Amino acid sequence: MQERRKAAERVSERDRVRRREHRAIALLLVFGLSVWILESLLAYPAVVQDTPLAPIFRHLIAQPLIIPLVGIICFLGYAVYITKILVDVKRAESELVESEERYRLLTHNSLTGIYIHRNGKLLYVNDRLAEMLGYSPDEMLGVVFWDLVHPEERELLRDRDKARSLGREVVPRYEFRALCKNGHPKWMEVLASTIGYEGGTACMGNVADISERKEAEAEKENLISDLTYAKETLRFQAAHDALTGLLNRAATLEKLAEELSRACREKTRLAVIMADLDRFKSINDTYGHLGGDAVLREVARRVSESVRPYDVVGRYGGEEIIIALPGCDKVGAVSFAERIREAIEARPVETDEGRIRVTASLGVAIAGDPNPTDLDAVVRDADRALYRAKQRGRNCVMTTEETPDPGSVVASECSSHVKVSCPLDDRT
Repeated sequence: MQERRKAAERVSERDRVRRREHRAIALLLVFGLSVWILESLLAYPAVVQDTPLAPIFRHLIAQPLIIPLVGIICFLGYAVYITKILVDVKRAESELVESEERYRLLTHNSLTGIYIHRNGKLLYVNDRLAEMLGYSPDEMLGVVFWDLVHPEERELLRDRDKARSLGREVVPRYEFRALCKNGHPKWMEVLASTIGYEGGTACMGNVADISERKEAEAEKENLISDLTYAKETLRFQAAHDALTGLLNRAATLEKLAEELSRACREKTRLAVIMADLDRFKSINDTYGHLGGDAVLREVARRVSESVRPYDVVGRYGGEEIIIALPGCDKVGAVSFAERIREAIEARPVETDEGRIRVTASLGVAIAGDPNPTDLDAVVRDADRALYRAKQRGRNCVMTTEETPDPGSVVASECSSHVKVSCPLDDRT
């Protein structure tokens, strides 16, 4: 760019010297006319007899060397002046030729591609750009530049080049995909501008191949994505049980502690349900551990589908599953537990070892004023209620309260027909 500006300055200097030469020629013509007028003025008084100065003018005219001498002196001065002008013109033209040659070598050997087009038609292409796209320079001359741009960026480049030709402010540096001779796209970065070219305005661009940089950026993004996925996977594995996909014991207790703190802070209730599969040891003994694993996975799925999105479900240990229901009182918690019991009992689990019928016993405990707010106490209450459900004959729901009279509502906790709803249950 700097070399091109210098060349433009030399062209301007040459034009300025040319104008000086034209002025010198005009001055010569004016001088010749002035000498002729002077000679006429000197001759006129000499021929007029009654003029007092006539003798003097006749004497001057009688001296034949005066006027030629004046002309010779003037012509010598003009010769010196015009010689200096010619020397300046010669020097300016020589510098311009050298500048154009240097510029040609720079563009020819440039590490970046260079193109010049007017209204899209390529007027100049250097070897580097032709090499980038797999053409020869002669093949590219006359080609519409925008046809060498990927269709997705073609309209953008066309609009920018047209706006730039009209003198509007346009972003000079941008990226686009160029189409190689074999049809494959290649990422380019161009620095575009307008220049004077062959008597008109044209668009010029310096193009760099950034395909490797784009590939590196894509590889970096893929690596970041892979690392993010690996990080999320590790985080999930650290907090979830590998077999069932539920929260593991540590994560479950952590979530229970958070929900318990929220319940105490907001003065609401938190229901905790402890569920345990009935006679799971006999399932393992009869169908093997693979059959037992299939049962645990299916039961975990059914439990997850039976609760609300914001409820906490985790594998507490072995075949025990613990569930936390924020904002639920005892009546709603019993209804939830009954729904889970029914979902587990609803149909046998299909395994490779055969169909396995599964039931579960569930214990319900309520945390929050006036109930215990200590995490260990709440879990202990739920476990104690579960133990009472086992004693009651399994496949039922029990709370930590003493067994009420048969006619009371709580007496129906071991019935499969409990239909009590929780006011905060958004699944009813």
